[in-house]
Amino acid sequence: MSSFLFVTVDAGGNVPPVVAIGRELIARGHRVRILGNEPQRAALEAAGFEFTAYSRMPRWEPTRAKSVPRAISDLLRLSTHPGLGQNLLDLVRERPADLVVVDCMLLSVLEAAGANGLRHAVLFHTFYRFWNKEWMAGPVGGLARLRGLNARSLWAKADLELVVCDRTLDPAGESETPTRVWSGVVETGARRVVDPAEPPLVLVSLSTTWFPGQDDAYRHILAGLADLPVRAIVTTGPAVSPDELAAPANVEVLAFAPHDAILPRVSAVIGHGGHSTTMSALAHDLPLIIMPMHPLIDQPMIARAVVAAGAGIRLSRTASPGDIRQAVTTLLATAGFAEAAAVVGARLRAADGARVAANLLVRAVAAPGPAIGAVPVERD
Repeated sequence: MSSFLFVTVDAGGNVPPVVAIGRELIARGHRVRILGNEPQRAALEAAGFEFTAYSRMPRWEPTRAKSVPRAISDLLRLSTHPGLGQNLLDLVRERPADLVVVDCMLLSVLEAAGANGLRHAVLFHTFYRFWNKEWMAGPVGGLARLRGLNARSLWAKADLELVVCDRTLDPAGESETPTRVWSGVVETGARRVVDPAEPPLVLVSLSTTWFPGQDDAYRHILAGLADLPVRAIVTTGPAVSPDELAAPANVEVLAFAPHDAILPRVSAVIGHGGHSTTMSALAHDLPLIIMPMHPLIDQPMIARAVVAAGAGIRLSRTASPGDIRQAVTTLLATAGFAEAAAVVGARLRAADGARVAANLLVRAVAAPGPAIGAVPVERD
């Protein structure tokens, strides 16, 4: 059996693929460790993983309110801080790994892995098109290049570029190569079963990290739902306290609730366009209203993909309660949205992304050369 070391960080959607793929590898008898930031420890150890925290971690507070320049500065420092790469080297000197799997945004870790001859894979946790175009051309990718870290070059030096996304939804899905492979998403689901005697249930979940205007977006959503013949569950995560929101009688506001337990009973989801939340909804055949919280990250691109698939409606994060009310009414009354979501959902479930990703990582350990995906990956 092989040993795998995942290197990640708590920045929103980075973690779900690590957990799903790591569990799949453990189920096959492989050894899996995770290097991440300290706040991740409790959840990842509870999930059964051996965890080590960075000892040279720059200040990173994803749920804290901050200005846009400060947010960019924090992301840049996180991506390029040499201490994270040194942490990787320290860890593998103590206990080598057969394959290191590094989050695509941790550029200093990728540089350390490549410069020291470590066999490694890059994990892309949202659309490859976003990373290769918008992120590369954006402030973090551009400033990282000025610091001597070219993300595209670092990704290309890896033994495997693993894109844990749906090729059809990803605008870059046709750019697969022998060493850049789409596994499909790791989010799982089932066809929904709704009680027709009950009012429709709507799940509302925006980002677990803080974005400007997110608290106001929640307030507008609550006001928009108040007069509708629906029930709703709102999960705020750590970025917004439920105590800050006044819930109408038909809405329950919680800091946290397991979405997997709720989604089979839901008729629609209101989200922010985060990859994991969106794919979880679609994997349950659920149409979405997507309100991207920030223009510089992947959320607008994911919203466009969902709308293009016919599976949802996009609104501004500043949408009024009236606009939200109308969108919910339209989404629930128009069968085409749910039908399109079911088409996407069937494809996502059939892909079995965690299993395919594990197959690719195991192959990367065994491959003598770079042609990781030269032989078709078993996807059935």
